[in-house]
Amino acid sequence: MSEGKKRIIIVAVDESEHSKNAWKWACKNIIIDSDVVHLVHVFNKTSISTYDFVSKDYHKLLELEAEYHKKVEEISASLLRKMIHEAKEAGCKADLKSKVLEKGEKSPKQVIQDHCDKTEGAAMLIVSSRGAGALGRAFVGSVSDYLVHNVKIPVVVVKN
Repeated sequence: MSEGKKRIIIVAVDESEHSKNAWKWACKNIIIDSDVVHLVHVFNKTSISTYDFVSKDYHKLLELEAEYHKKVEEISASLLRKMIHEAKEAGCKADLKSKVLEKGEKSPKQVIQDHCDKTEGAAMLIVSSRGAGALGRAFVGSVSDYLVHNVKIPVVVVKN
């Protein structure tokens, strides 16, 4: 790392206790005062189906969809604000930035990968592991496993 250049660490979180524990672990063991930290949360953006558009009430559906997206974004932002506040209360002095990412048509793991790939100077990604085991990964897939194998920067998986 060159003189004066700050290390960028991306920490992907959700509402789970596993994720909260990974964030606390990262603050305690990895993040230093000179770091820039992107605390990211991916939210699911739903969209109205073609069938809904032919309904006579589609204007109301569009209105409800917009309200839903706004509320979900607010919930995501609130989660990140709370996690940042707790980290600062615990003494973390790094430059903490919250990033609410929209899922759209991609899976959350692909959105996280895209964010990592587009963040110039990113040094590492930190994620939690839910410990689903082989059977769970076979049926649902593992976000952390996908990220370990597809993200171009080092990935730290925090097990609980």
